[in-house]
Amino acid sequence: MSSCPCGSQIEYSECCAQLHQGNKTAEKAVELMKARYSAFVKEEIDFIDSTHVPGTVDFNRDEAAEWAKNSIWKKLEIVKTENGEPSDDNGIVEFKAFYDDQKGNQYIHHEIAKFKKMDGKWFYEDGEIPDTTPFTRATPKVGRNEPCPCGSGKKFKKCCGA
Repeated sequence: MSSCPCGSQIEYSECCAQLHQGNKTAEKAVELMKARYSAFVKEEIDFIDSTHVPGTVDFNRDEAAEWAKNSIWKKLEIVKTENGEPSDDNGIVEFKAFYDDQKGNQYIHHEIAKFKKMDGKWFYEDGEIPDTTPFTRATPKVGRNEPCPCGSGKKFKKCCGA
């Protein structure tokens, strides 16, 4: 017996396996997100495919199967959820999936996933990668030995940089 990959501390057979086998449906968007992560870990590609909004054309089963098979899945971290309760029709789950490739390189898949409820069942609609542009300064960096920009006439390190 092993704990479910979703991080619930419940046995897999009593947790996400119930969704993967069709014995249960997700009540919340975050529950479907966790089951989809576990499906990648367990290489349950049929589940991943079946939980896309019907008619999705940009899902590639072969690529998903390859990614699932060739990754060493470490953990799932739920960053934030919006809506996605049983009474909602839409939900957003921001998550990070930590994994290694076969060479031992470490990766984090960070996504803001959108979910939609149709006929009482949650589906993955699409997702976006959060902005990862590096921080840029609005003003030039002041060196320690340069005059302080406040106009005191002192060196930066002896004034505002102290």
